[in-house]
Amino acid sequence: MICVLLLASGAAWESQALESLSGAPDVVVLKRCVDVDDLLASAGTGQAHVVVLSLDAPGLDASAVAHLRRHAVRPVAVVPDPAHGETVARAGRLDIATLVPVAGLASLAEAVTSVEDLGDTRIRDELDVQPPEPSASGTHRVVAVWGPAGAPGRTTVATAVAAELARRRASTLLVDADPWAGSVSQHLGILEEVSGVLSAARLAGSGQLRERFTSVRRAVDEHLSVLTGLPRADRWVEVRAGAVTDILELAREQAHVVVDTGFGLEQDRGSDFGAAPARNTMTLESLDVADEVLVVGSADPVGLSRLARGLVELRELTGGLPVRVAVNRMRPTLGWSEKDIAGMVEGFARISGLHFLPDDRAAVDRALVGGRSLLEVGETALTRGMAGLVDAMFPATMAAAADRRTGLRRRRAGRARRR
Repeated sequence: MICVLLLASGAAWESQALESLSGAPDVVVLKRCVDVDDLLASAGTGQAHVVVLSLDAPGLDASAVAHLRRHAVRPVAVVPDPAHGETVARAGRLDIATLVPVAGLASLAEAVTSVEDLGDTRIRDELDVQPPEPSASGTHRVVAVWGPAGAPGRTTVATAVAAELARRRASTLLVDADPWAGSVSQHLGILEEVSGVLSAARLAGSGQLRERFTSVRRAVDEHLSVLTGLPRADRWVEVRAGAVTDILELAREQAHVVVDTGFGLEQDRGSDFGAAPARNTMTLESLDVADEVLVVGSADPVGLSRLARGLVELRELTGGLPVRVAVNRMRPTLGWSEKDIAGMVEGFARISGLHFLPDDRAAVDRALVGGRSLLEVGETALTRGMAGLVDAMFPATMAAAADRRTGLRRRRAGRARRR
């Protein structure tokens, strides 16, 4: 006996579909679901085998279909025309292989009893849906800026790294993916009329992200744009699992990506029983997509203790992903040398680089109060430290940085001669 869920979302074909399924001896319609959340909750009971649904159901996205498959519920979509190009493309993006035309609902029961889980490769072969092309240059990278709890300076470092990349004329996107306390907008003085990450997540769910991605990004200057974060921390539930992955992978095709993440690495196993993702899904997906993780820790006893534990957790989570550490707020009053701290950090993780950023509260305060990046408040020991950090992570941009410094020296020399 095959138990079927039905999600027609008010489509005119619903009564005909019920008639077709009710007439089949081996098929039972378990429930008519009112929306996607109801569908996902029903799938979580483990009683259903197949869902007959409309591709136009509000909230239906790839993560919802993935949830169905995790509970062994196979999707069958009823569509006006299975050969229509947009229909085929949307079904492929949602990982739905079996399409039944409205005109052929008499055979719906047969499709339900014969549907199989074909997987991504088979879907693309049968429906001729191709994966997105990689970027022409293939040189863009995603760097996730992570750090343990305690405000070690993740956002300050992330905005400074992105601004330094943009100053080197590298196309850069700064993404605020912190599900707990996103603050990139405040750091850069951006008015949050609309959340970029929420808008992008909705577009990813509807299959329109590629076409409309530029409309949700805020341009800061010619080379830097920002995807603003959550307007309130409680709205993390609106970002479905898989959305951040889709956003970052698309962004990497177009620019270097710097992601400001949250501190939490725990996975909430209870999220599998409902439609909502885990609270830390945005952070975990950012780390999963990243080419390198920049870990920020503060140089005081509490901060270094948290950094050590965080590096162990991160190693268990990411495996062999390159990890670089920036020890922030270094100051002589702590009584520790860089060598002392290096010995501690390297004892907990194998890292690709260790960088020390001096404490410069005056420069940070001027930048924060003015809604600007650190680079805009003048050259300091801290900005030079940030430049060295970017040199190490993005060595291909060093030539542009050297040219810029040469140009600055020449302009200063010219002004001095004129005086």
